[in-house]
Amino acid sequence: MEITYDSKADALSITLKKGKVAKTIELAPEVLLDMDKNGRPLYLEIIGASEKIGKRRVSEVLMRNFIPAKS
Repeated sequence: MEITYDSKADALSITLKKGKVAKTIELAPEVLLDMDKNGRPLYLEIIGASEKIGKRRVSEVLMRNFIPAKS
């Protein structure tokens, strides 16, 4: 699993498993789940992450997973 944050887009992305995306579903407004052709989750993206989960929480998630923030 890999977690990254794009500060320009304010988007938190979680890679669960790399693969070819066949379908994207919107779990909630601006919360997207990409799935492969077998319905397995691949990627989760939260747009407007700092608003939805808070700037401090975004920082905590990134620090806990030792993934540098993308700019």
